Parts: sequence; C-alpha cells; structure tokens
Amino acid sequence: MLSALTVAAAVALGSPAPETGGPLELARFAGHVVACTEDGLEVLDSSGKPVRVVSTEDGLPSPFCLALEVAGDRLFAATDAGIVSLDASFRVEPVLDVRWHALPDAEDASEAEYVERLDALARTLPSDATYTVLTSRHAGTEDGRVMELGTHRVWTVAGPVLHIEEERRGVRVATEGGVFLIDTEGRLATR
Repeated sequence: MLSALTVAAAVALGSPAPETGGPLELARFAGHVVACTEDGLEVLDSSGKPVRVVSTEDGLPSPFCLALEVAGDRLFAATDAGIVSLDASFRVEPVLDVRWHALPDAEDASEAEYVERLDALARTLPSDATYTVLTSRHAGTEDGRVMELGTHRVWTVAGPVLHIEEERRGVRVATEGGVFLIDTEGRLATR
C-alpha cells in the first residue's frame, strides 16, 4: 500500500507522485480520490487518507493499474491485463480483455456510450499491440507505432509512444526516443 503522505502530496499537487510506487494516475470518483498504482486502486478520502485498496482479490485482472477515466456513474480502469469498470461501491466488473495502458477521454459520454466506444476501438485496433496513447483520431503503441484510426496509415517512431497531440501543422508525437511531427501530408519528421 502507498504511504498516505505520498498520495496526499500527489493529491495536493494534482499530479502523480514521482517516487517509485507512487500513483500513476488520479481520479475523483464517488466522493473519493482514486489512485491508480502498481498495487491496484487505492481509494482515499478527500483529505488523502487511505480508505481501502481494490486489488485482484476484488476482481482486478492485474494489480498493475495504468489509467483511469470516469464515464457516467462508473470509473474505468486499464490494467496491464484488461479493462474493468467500478461502481460507486467499488465493485469491479470486467469490460474488455485487452492490453491497453491508456484509456480514451470520456468526453461527457454516459457509461453505455463509453463502453460502446471502447468496444468499437477494440474491434478496430489490431490486437497484436499494447496501446499507450488513445485519442479520438490516433493510437500509439509500446513498440513505437502511431496509427491513424479509421485508415490504414501507420508510422514507426523511436521508442514507446508517450503522448499524441494534434497541432495546426499536423500531429506531434512524443516518445521515449524523441519528439516527432507527422505533417498534414503524412510525412514523418523529427522535431
């Protein structure tokens, strides 16, 4: 379990704690703060005091949580072995058996709309990759691929994809190996 001080500091700063074992992502849900960690989901009260940990014993497919997203009245969590959703009592329900290390933005979608969006992505995306970034138009993978959704366009970049952002000049891709630009014509360049 995380130390309350580490998590409280991350909550106060509004970002994950940098120490090893600190939260990877935080979300406000059901009157609590939920920390996505390497040991499961740590549920904290509003002051940062630990309330409980949701783990594999509670139905998480893996203790290694990587991303959180709130849609409607449910919290969605991506682990390294699948995606689940949780209700306000923190009961776990399986959603998808995929290797995604990211979740797309809910963009005010209801729970049902978000599950439909996840299902559509799962049907569209090749199953041979671990997805690290998912936007409305692109997917990035752990093995350094950037895919334009709805097309067959794929670019290879150095290192796992960490961030994808659309700009006026094209799409900026940040990886562990550098920053790249895919211009509006589809040409890949190092920035």
